[in-house]
Amino acid sequence: ATADVHREGDLEDYFPKQSVDVNLANSKDDIYKWFEPANNYPEFVIQSIRHSTTLEAILFEDLIYKTGSGFQSSDSLFENYLNKEIVNIDNEVFKVVFKDSNDHLNKLGNVFLELVFDENLRLLSISTIQPQKCRLIKDDKSIWIYPDWAKFNKEKAHKMPLYPKMKKYKSEGITFYKSIYHIKTKALGFDHYGINEKLIEALLLNEKEHRRNEWQNQQLKKGFKKDFFLVTEYPLSEKEKKKVDESFNEDSGSENAGGVYAIEGEGAKLVAATSSYEFDFNKDDTTEKTFLKMGFPRSLLGIKSGAAFSVEQVESDYDQYLPKIEHQQAFLMSEFNKIFKEHTAFNTNDVNVINTPPSVILQNYMQYMNDEQKNKVIEQVFKRYGID
Repeated sequence: ATADVHREGDLEDYFPKQSVDVNLANSKDDIYKWFEPANNYPEFVIQSIRHSTTLEAILFEDLIYKTGSGFQSSDSLFENYLNKEIVNIDNEVFKVVFKDSNDHLNKLGNVFLELVFDENLRLLSISTIQPQKCRLIKDDKSIWIYPDWAKFNKEKAHKMPLYPKMKKYKSEGITFYKSIYHIKTKALGFDHYGINEKLIEALLLNEKEHRRNEWQNQQLKKGFKKDFFLVTEYPLSEKEKKKVDESFNEDSGSENAGGVYAIEGEGAKLVAATSSYEFDFNKDDTTEKTFLKMGFPRSLLGIKSGAAFSVEQVESDYDQYLPKIEHQQAFLMSEFNKIFKEHTAFNTNDVNVINTPPSVILQNYMQYMNDEQKNKVIEQVFKRYGID
C-alpha cells in the first residue's frame, strides 16, 4: 500500500521493514501505512529531530527565512488579508499558517490544511493540522484524523474529505462546509504522501550525534563518580543490605553512574565496575555533514567561519541561499492561491513573500567588531534590508 523508501545499508538499521494492519474494526477503508506497527513514522521523525541540537537549530533558523517578513500584492485588500486579518478560530494571522505549513513541509514533506467555507463556498477559515495526526485513505479522497495512532480507535477518529470534496454541516440554521487540503513534496516512488528525502539522510547523522552526546554526558558523570560492586565475605540480610545502601547513598549518582551494588563473594572489598570504551571525537564530523546534507550556510546561524568576521560573507551566503527559500515559498503560495483564487474575490496573480535577513544574525557578530565596523553595518547593511 505504500512506496518502498527503504534503502540498502545503514538506513535499514533505523527504519526496519515492518508493517502491520491497524485495527479498523472490520472497516473496508484501507489506510496507507508508514513504518512500524503503530503507523507512527511522522512521530518517529519528529522525535529524532529533537535528539540533535545541530539539526534542530538548522531547521529552526531555516524556518525563519522561509516564513519571510510579510506579503506583497497589487491587490491592497489581499495584501491586508495576508498581513493583518485573522484567518481562523485560533485567532491566527495568515503568516502563522504559512510558517506552520513551511515547518510541516520541512520536517515531514506533508501539509494538511483544514478549510471552512460558507454556504456560497466563500473561504471563512484556513488552519493547519499536525501532519502526524493524519493518514490518507486508499481512495485518496478522504483522511482519518486521530491524535495518537499508536492507540487508534475508529469510533473516536475523525474522517474528513480531501479537497475539492467537502462535508456539509449545519449549526443553528447556518450552513457551512469543511474540507482538508493536502500539500506534499514531490518524491520519486511516492504517489500518496510527500517526504523530505534530504532529511532522511540527515536523521542518520542525527542518530550518531545523539549517541555521541549521550556517551559524553555519561562519561562526564562517571569521571566524577564511579560504579562499584561491594563484594562481601558472607551473605547479607535484607536489613544489612539496606544499611549498605544508606551508607553509600551520598556517594551514589544516577542509575548510570556512581552506583554501589552489594553482591556475595570471597573477601570484603570494593570492585570498580565503571564501563569504558573508545570514541574518537577527532574523527567525528557529524555536525559538518549535517550542514552539508541540509545545504544550509553556517553564517546564517550566526556561526563565525574562520578567524575573520565578514559582513559581506553573511550577505553573500544569504543571497546564495535565497533561491532555495524562494522556491519553497513560491510552491506553497501557489498551493494557497488555488484556494484563494477559487473561494475569495481577491486578485492573487502577483502575490509574493517579502524576504529580509533577520537582524539577529548580524547582531551575533557585533562582539567581533570595533565601533567603526559596527557603524558601517548599521549604516550600510541594516539600511539596505530595512532592518530597524
